[in-house]
Amino acid sequence: MRRDALLLAILVTGATAGSSSSLGSNSGCDNGYVVCAPAGATTATTPQIGDAAFQNLFVDIVESSLPPSKRSLSDRAVASLCCNALLSCLTISALGLPMCYDKFTTNYFLPDGSYGTVVGGSYTSSTGDHANLETGDYTLTNGQTGNIYSNDPAAKPNTATLPMPSQFTASGVGSAVPISNLGSQITLTYTTTFPASVVPPVTISPTTVTGFVSQETVVVPNTILTFVSGTYVSDATSVTTLSTLTEPASTIQGTTLPASTVSPVVTVITTTQAAQSANTPTTTTKKSSGEARTRIEKALYCIPLLLLLF
Repeated sequence: MRRDALLLAILVTGATAGSSSSLGSNSGCDNGYVVCAPAGATTATTPQIGDAAFQNLFVDIVESSLPPSKRSLSDRAVASLCCNALLSCLTISALGLPMCYDKFTTNYFLPDGSYGTVVGGSYTSSTGDHANLETGDYTLTNGQTGNIYSNDPAAKPNTATLPMPSQFTASGVGSAVPISNLGSQITLTYTTTFPASVVPPVTISPTTVTGFVSQETVVVPNTILTFVSGTYVSDATSVTTLSTLTEPASTIQGTTLPASTVSPVVTVITTTQAAQSANTPTTTTKKSSGEARTRIEKALYCIPLLLLLF
């Protein structure tokens, strides 16, 4: 009997230990895409048109060793995104920003959903703004135009001195990856259960509205008849008088709203998580792991008690 109790405790311990989980290498990415979490990727905050860092975006991209020798996945990375499996995954070193890169077309995709082409300098923001990173000219969705290098002409890139990549093709590689399929943000789906809850009864006490007396001015039309030379002559006038209005006191009855029970609800929540490495457990995972350890400790504490009982 003691052996059965010990076996039961071990099974309970094993069941609680298995409750933790972590993200897989392709978690949150659609079919045909893989998680890109390159070494050195520390942020998913992408510079926007108008930011000081945006002036150097073109140079930062070009100087990021295009293309890299191979895709890199590292536990040290804290920022990630989903890249088309046919593309390269690299870090914009100066910004610590992960990027999907197509060495055949020089197209790139950034964590906020913006994308562009190195050769020629075209760039489209996640909100639809357009810019040419070589010339600096931009047009926002509201129609505003300008030049990103107007305040600092020296920041304008010199393509003659930069290690510009070349667009190339090779036999047997198939058609080019459309720019709309370069990458995407990582999405995580959770199934969450909201537990049942009880709404306590609410009592509304009766209240008394005091009466009041008020006066208002009333204009009453008045017609005066005068007998003149055998004929009545009418004269229309008006008389102003005061009218007293009395409103008696009244009582608003109290009432009690009965208690009610809200049934549990199961819902699926999908969130976009562009700054979470696939190799780093999420906050939810860490919490569940802590709960699992607590359950294990309780199970181990119960083993001696079970042995004494049996």
